[in-house]
Amino acid sequence: MTVEQHQRRARTEILSARQGFVVGLAAGLALALVAGVLSSAAGAGLWTPVNAAGSFFLGVQPIPTEMAGPVTYLGLVVMALMGGLLGMLYATAQEPLDTPSLLIIAVYYGGVIWIVSTFAVLSWLNPEVRAVWRSWPVFAGHLVFGGVLGLYAALRNPYRRSPGIAPEKKA
Repeated sequence: MTVEQHQRRARTEILSARQGFVVGLAAGLALALVAGVLSSAAGAGLWTPVNAAGSFFLGVQPIPTEMAGPVTYLGLVVMALMGGLLGMLYATAQEPLDTPSLLIIAVYYGGVIWIVSTFAVLSWLNPEVRAVWRSWPVFAGHLVFGGVLGLYAALRNPYRRSPGIAPEKKA
């Protein structure tokens, strides 16, 4: 393909990396919210998942279950920034698909992130942080994280707006 042909091709990406970062920030905060609410409902404390993320860097033991100042603020920043970076990764890897597929793939992406972070990346952390991160509220938060990414991508999907247009086949 020549340069002229490439410049004339219609833009087919759903999200730019910048948009992926911004929606990832929001999805990371949604993860924190859902994990905190479900953790509280399970009796582990509203701020426990967020404080676990902050205590990784500050080394606070035991992990506080209530608002704990710097630990909580750092945990929120870490969860939002990691969400932004993972949102960028999602945006750069996503292709135009039908809306149900976008949502399913995004929720699956959230689940895979939980599996990789819990069993590969965080397996070498201290046992308390690992125990919090392996809990079902954090898993549910990751599924919501993926759902937020997928919902935004589905709303931005160019093929949702023009049902007669099929995604281009790559040769």
